[in-house]
This record gives sequence, C-alpha cells and structure tokens, in this order.
Amino acid sequence: MSAVKKSVAIVDDDEVLLEATSGFLEAMGYEPLPFPSGESFLTFDQKEGLTLLLSDINMPGMSGFELLDIVRKKHPDMRIVMMTALKDESIIRKALAGGAQALLQKPILADDLVKCIEG
Repeated sequence: MSAVKKSVAIVDDDEVLLEATSGFLEAMGYEPLPFPSGESFLTFDQKEGLTLLLSDINMPGMSGFELLDIVRKKHPDMRIVMMTALKDESIIRKALAGGAQALLQKPILADDLVKCIEG
C-alpha cells in the first residue's frame, strides 16, 4: 500500500460493530472514520478524500438507503458499499439499483471487506 492511508467511512448505529470494523481497518493500514448515523456522516466535510463509504441499511432515523440516495446525488463518483444482516434478495437489488457497488452480509467477512475497499 502507498504511504497515504485509504480513508473508509463506516456508518452504523451498532456501536460494537462500528468499533470492531474500525479496529480491523486500522490494523489493516486504513484510516477508519466511524459515524453512528447517516445524519452525522452528512455533517462530515471531507467526503472528497474518501476511498469508500460503508453503510448499514437498517438504522434509526435516516436509513442506509436514504443516505445512499443523498450521497449518490451529491457525490456521484463516491464508492459506496451497503451492509445488512437481512437475507433478502430485494434489498440487494435495491442497494445495487440505488448505486451501491456491493452489499455485504453481516457478519462481514474480513476478506470481503478488503476486496470492497481495494475494489
């Protein structure tokens, strides 16, 4: 990897998953940027430098689908990967149709996450 760390924003209301994913990414040499909600991510003003946005779908308040729609309109080139614990084909289709590059199934496998980041 280059000397510049790749930044990955993680949006999830599950604090344990947010901390675990952040710790894993940091150990792998990435710069994790954790956010507990879509609303908090939208206040972040350095979105242009992100390598990837990783967002949960089911969250209180703003859903991951709502966040996907807003970010896709404002930052059409941003790479976005959604994640969910639900096993529903319609959710996968909706995420991909909305502009997500992939949908990861929770619990997320480390290899799958790295593949999405390295894209």
